[in-house]
Amino acid sequence: MSEQEVINAIKLLQKYQMETVKVEAKTAEKDAPKKCYDTISAFANTRGGIIIFGINEDNHFKEQAIYNGNDIQKKITSLCTDSMEPKLRPQFLPLDYNNVPLLAVKIDEIPQSQKPCYYKPAGIKKGAYIRVGDADSPITDYELYCYQSYKDNIQEDLRPIKRASMEDLDQEKISNYLIKLKKEKPNFSKFSDKKILKLSGIIDSNANEFFPTLSGMLMFGEYPQAYLPQLFVACVVVPGTKLGDVGEMGQRFDDNKKVEGTIDEMLEQTLAFIRRNIGTKIVIDEEGKRVNIPEYPMIALREAVANSLIHRDYSIYRESAYIYVQIYDDRIEIINPGDLYGNNRLENLGTDIMPEVRNKNIVRLLEEKGDIIENRHTGIATMRVEMKKMGLPSPEFKSIRGDFKVIFRKEPLPNDIQEFTEKFTEKFTEKFTENEQKILQELVKNPFITQIELSKKLGVTKRSIIKNMKNLKEKNKIKRVGSDRKGYWEIIK
Repeated sequence: MSEQEVINAIKLLQKYQMETVKVEAKTAEKDAPKKCYDTISAFANTRGGIIIFGINEDNHFKEQAIYNGNDIQKKITSLCTDSMEPKLRPQFLPLDYNNVPLLAVKIDEIPQSQKPCYYKPAGIKKGAYIRVGDADSPITDYELYCYQSYKDNIQEDLRPIKRASMEDLDQEKISNYLIKLKKEKPNFSKFSDKKILKLSGIIDSNANEFFPTLSGMLMFGEYPQAYLPQLFVACVVVPGTKLGDVGEMGQRFDDNKKVEGTIDEMLEQTLAFIRRNIGTKIVIDEEGKRVNIPEYPMIALREAVANSLIHRDYSIYRESAYIYVQIYDDRIEIINPGDLYGNNRLENLGTDIMPEVRNKNIVRLLEEKGDIIENRHTGIATMRVEMKKMGLPSPEFKSIRGDFKVIFRKEPLPNDIQEFTEKFTEKFTEKFTENEQKILQELVKNPFITQIELSKKLGVTKRSIIKNMKNLKEKNKIKRVGSDRKGYWEIIK
């Protein structure tokens, strides 16, 4: 942690008038804050961060001299070593900013295998936090389970489905798999078929009873949803650009389908649904023949749908959630249950850094079958390349607390909206409600838009628009320039 790094953080706080996912402001005029463990825990469990003592959030993030930097340092050190589990080693940096003494404390993210970091007096369930936007949010039962299952290397795709039996597996598919496996792995030929299936994670046993595993059902089941009813893909076509838009006949969806079956069956049916619901471009090839080309590259969409089926969270905490494919007028969104797994990070997707795999057995079985996974770890790069070939924007990847989303757009966002999205929507999402974010985006596109027009565009009441805009003015994010009739809205950056 350098002094310039802290100064840059202070400038950011004062410019945007808000804390961020990695910067927290605290006053310490008379004593050290009594409650810091939530922020310390949140930083340690998320991406790390800096706490700056001597910045007053209630006074527009102005500097306010701390009472005693040495005493604050002793108390934070004691808190991190005596009351946090695991023990933390914070970094301290005293500095003068505009001739005001401050103290910066840097908390590093701890290794995934040591999470969650929690405040021992409150216990692991009530004393663990994660950073969401500028807030320290208590950890959920699901997030706690994710940490524990990662630490204990629990493989949910090997979980036995005890209501099912061997008869629920497609025997022809099983037979073909065994023939292929014995050919490629001759050592397996000396085992019985049941032992091979057990070693492959397709079945499990209890005494003399055999049960399909979750992997076995999703790969070879005759009808997996008979025992796993929520593990399907919901596909919809929205007549507009947001959920809630309706078509000319008042319909909420132009088409919708519940896709079921094994992983490979759901993949093909989902792609068929997408293919029939997206437009096509007609081009003339080198031989003068007319060729219909889908307006989105099907190779990229195939990779995205396959990833959602392969890498979604199949744990008991998310088995009631389904994959959602939404086709809008201007984009396609694919949402699957389960955030990025383990140490995976958005910025590393599609790079040479090998990602960690949640469903190891499903991945291995698909590789052995060879009909879906051909080149492991190339899916994200393929999506980007295929979109670029068609002159389309690169796909967007969003990690949403508990879910993961991929967005394919027909057109790039205008530069001013893209800049707004990067500065406000992504970095400071948690500071605004969803409606406030939408209002800000509309104001970027048209500063002269009226509240009635906003009400119609967003599908909410005028009273709601008035309330949200009042909140934005109080947050010092917008101001009215000129008269009510002839003026316009200005976003304060």
